[in-house]
Amino acid sequence: MIDFSQVGEPHRFLPLLGFTDEARRYVRKGSGVNEIKIKERPIRFAGHGDAAYLQAYAGHLNGFYERALVADGTSASVLAYRKGGGTNIHHARALFDEIKGRGDCTVFAMDISGFFDCLDHTLLRDEVAGLLGVSRLEGNDVDVWKSVTRYSWVETVDLDALLGRKRNGHGRVCSPADFADHVRGRTSGLVRTHDQTFGIPQGTPVSGLYANIFMRTFDRQMIEWCGQYGGSYRRYSDDIAVVLPHGAKVHHVVAIVEKMLADFGLVMSVDKTDTADFKDGVLISSTPIQYLGFTFDGQQTLIRQSSLDAYRGKMRRGIHAKMIAAKTKKVLPSEVFKRESLSRYTHLGKRRNFLRYAYRAADVMECPEIRRQVARHVTWFNRAWEKEAAKVFGSLAAATMTSC
Repeated sequence: MIDFSQVGEPHRFLPLLGFTDEARRYVRKGSGVNEIKIKERPIRFAGHGDAAYLQAYAGHLNGFYERALVADGTSASVLAYRKGGGTNIHHARALFDEIKGRGDCTVFAMDISGFFDCLDHTLLRDEVAGLLGVSRLEGNDVDVWKSVTRYSWVETVDLDALLGRKRNGHGRVCSPADFADHVRGRTSGLVRTHDQTFGIPQGTPVSGLYANIFMRTFDRQMIEWCGQYGGSYRRYSDDIAVVLPHGAKVHHVVAIVEKMLADFGLVMSVDKTDTADFKDGVLISSTPIQYLGFTFDGQQTLIRQSSLDAYRGKMRRGIHAKMIAAKTKKVLPSEVFKRESLSRYTHLGKRRNFLRYAYRAADVMECPEIRRQVARHVTWFNRAWEKEAAKVFGSLAAATMTSC
């Protein structure tokens, strides 16, 4: 175990590994047709040695952070990246339970745009120093801060193109010789550098904690502001929820939060802001509140329709890829089995998947209507299987495919 209370030799960090995660967002239009928007999210993660070091440091720094939350009285409002705090399901239920308990209220669900990409390095440094009770960061504290703010990385696609997808095996990305010659090479190296004064990588063991620390002053200000009006505030990473007594002026509240975020160099995603009015705990405005993947109208809690659309889209693409792979390998249609796909996309599998998430949400929230939402998932699967098989193999050949 590393003792971070003692300043030791500086840790030498290797470049991070990077890839771009593409998330499909399904937006329902008035005609019932889905519009697919692809959101690209750059992910940067550390190698085994650096990840172990950052994980140990995060554990050390987290002790200071948790004690500060207790001292500030803000622990109940900061929900993400903390041990033992529950999942998004538990936090969504807590909000919906509060709405029921209050009866008459106005609820705001807001989203910070490009959260990790916009964190100001100087503000982050000052928040970490303030948390530690020092005037400036030194030793391990400044080493980690520099590694996360002035980081370098290598795209995995570049490594694949140069060294092959299998590389040299044994869990190592590449050999020391390949790293010196090709990755860190002076003329044709693959290392890229983040040279902005803002933004930290998503994917390192300390990123979530750093984001929470960065927001520490903002969280305190929001709690104080909401408290003045008898309201509540909670934040799950970049998702903010505010509950105020019924009659709060929407434009006024949104403008206040936008101004407070701007003081920290952050911007609200105005198109993702949802508001809803409740009377006796039941929705009286036009649309239910959306929070952490769920909708709530005071009478029932449901998984967002866009999440169901995304699940069906992912299932279709997965089945299509399986069919293409089978055809490429000249596998007969009658020998393409459903078993693996059923495990991935239905309740029949033991692995974690969307269906198991939906069932868990129904149980935690005590909402059987969520199970009813996905009750036809096997029918969805069979239709997707038949449709994709016909596309790839032709309708006659697809009819011979086994159900095993």
